[in-house]
Amino acid sequence: MPAEQNTLFEVSEVMGSKKRTLLLALLKNQPLNYTQIERGFVKHGIKIGSSEIYKHLFILLKWRYVAKRGKVYLVTLKGKKLIDALHSLDDVPPTVPKLEMVF
Repeated sequence: MPAEQNTLFEVSEVMGSKKRTLLLALLKNQPLNYTQIERGFVKHGIKIGSSEIYKHLFILLKWRYVAKRGKVYLVTLKGKKLIDALHSLDDVPPTVPKLEMVF
């Protein structure tokens, strides 16, 4: 499988959940322990159980978007770049480019 396709599948799995995306964004600002992560979800009005948090952390750890140091989780450079790329879409208008047919 080509590397580009692997990356596409990887990012699809990581971004395939709104909760996982929020978790990555929470960790971008600062390293957090489990309790702080849980509070971050509550602060955003999102109900989530402990097993679900660990499931999302497992996927982020598996693909190395997040690392664990002791009891604290932190975003890796790879994770930071993904969140930054998502934020770069904030100001992009959803316009359709003009297509020109050339014969």
